Amino acid sequence: MKWFWILALIGMSVSCYTQKIEKAFDEDFVAADSNRIINDYCRSCHLHRDFDSAGHIEEKSLLYKRKVFRYATECRTCHYLEKQFSLNDFTRKTRRPDEANQGKFKEFELEILKAQRAKEN
Repeated sequence: MKWFWILALIGMSVSCYTQKIEKAFDEDFVAADSNRIINDYCRSCHLHRDFDSAGHIEEKSLLYKRKVFRYATECRTCHYLEKQFSLNDFTRKTRRPDEANQGKFKEFELEILKAQRAKEN
């Protein structure tokens, strides 16, 4: 019985962690909190443990020609999650510069620009 409760607690903590990451990508947090959560998530992987988020944004934004990406200040502008319902998990995806520069994300860009205009008014 003791092991059941230990496994239940671990399961709940992983679930909360997953929900927090999803909310960070879904704009449920302010930009600074979202970036922090996403950066922590990236650094939890052994490949990205030395990840420098400030340098990343400055360096990578120069690869984009389109305004929304070029002047992005949030991780979730270029990165997003794709839900895997069959696995009850998600995969992190990137809107890469070559695709963005070809205009493959115009619909997404329009959403961002509309949201920015709404905040200004």
